Amino acid sequence: MIKQIWGRWKKQHRKIKMAQMFLALLVLICGLNLAVPDRESSEKENRVLEQRPELTLSGIKSGRFMEQYEAYQSDQMAGRDLWVQLKTHTDLLLGRRESNGVYKGKDGYLLEKIGTPSPEQMEQNLKAMRGFQETYPDIPMYMMLAPNAANVLSDKLPAFAVTRDQDQDFEKIRKSLGDSFVWVDVKSALDEHKKEEIYYRTDHHWTTLGAKYGYQALAEAMGLDRTKEPELVPYAVSNSFNGTLSSTSGYETGRRETICVYLPEDEKAGPEVVVTDPQEQKKTASLYDASRLEGKDQYAMFLGGNTGMLDIRTTADSTKRLLLLKDSYANCLIPFLTPHFREILVVDPRYYYGDIHQLMQDNKITEVLFLYNGNTFVEDNSISGVLENDETE
Repeated sequence: MIKQIWGRWKKQHRKIKMAQMFLALLVLICGLNLAVPDRESSEKENRVLEQRPELTLSGIKSGRFMEQYEAYQSDQMAGRDLWVQLKTHTDLLLGRRESNGVYKGKDGYLLEKIGTPSPEQMEQNLKAMRGFQETYPDIPMYMMLAPNAANVLSDKLPAFAVTRDQDQDFEKIRKSLGDSFVWVDVKSALDEHKKEEIYYRTDHHWTTLGAKYGYQALAEAMGLDRTKEPELVPYAVSNSFNGTLSSTSGYETGRRETICVYLPEDEKAGPEVVVTDPQEQKKTASLYDASRLEGKDQYAMFLGGNTGMLDIRTTADSTKRLLLLKDSYANCLIPFLTPHFREILVVDPRYYYGDIHQLMQDNKITEVLFLYNGNTFVEDNSISGVLENDETE
């Protein structure tokens, strides 16, 4: 009898001890979260982190406040990077090959899941694009959607991975735009070179080689005179690149990749450029920002990263002026376009709040190009707002 009582007491004592340890851990984590200041952004993940939401009655009633607060707590948790790494390694031991929307594929490739369009937002964007073209019926407009790596390199996906049919989404977009836009067939161009290094293994962007093949498809669609182009040679500017998909998923954190730029073999053969950032009131004579190679986001060396608007003036033997609405896939392709345009106005709708129509008129735009990767385009909620905005900057 005494042994039974003693056994029950020991069992109960162990439960109490475990509960105390659990509570102590909770207190420790809460204390660390209070002590560690909030971060505005994560260099490792290359993104802006959620900030503490404002407490409002409407936010509580709608449930929006709790959703925002949950996201804030997740982003600002002390030691978050360590917890992400621990979870990733545990999942790998259990045989899981997907983390935060990123597949761990074959040959070291990390492949972002194909994005699912929002039907309402998609139609709003496409309607705005059609309306924009109708406003300028005499100006040729081109639509260039670059497929994502999970589409072109589907053979690199892990076993049993199921992805959305991006080709089908592209076809719906093409039909919706109709004949008002010239469709640039990037998919066929990339499929022909899928055995080459056309996508980074640790990042969601295409490589400069992939952008080169995309440019060739674009040049054909636009009827560009490629005899004006200087002979270009690839130069490696970094051998230590580790991209956003590695940061997001926790996979392949030790892998280092090469970033290349294509420059004229004869330094004097290509056009000179002047790049103006009106928001920062900054001018430069280069399409590249080498200082970005010293940070985590090395891809930002192309154009210095994303900004609302850039005005690129060239010495090209041309009178054509291009308005380019884009995401970051365009950043490493733009250098291939400089021999063909006197001016290229680069607008990223995610960061631009000016009057697009004023830009069209003031800069005497002769051609318009939309250049996006598929995932960004189907999830973008800013295109329609920019195209329909008639307020001056």
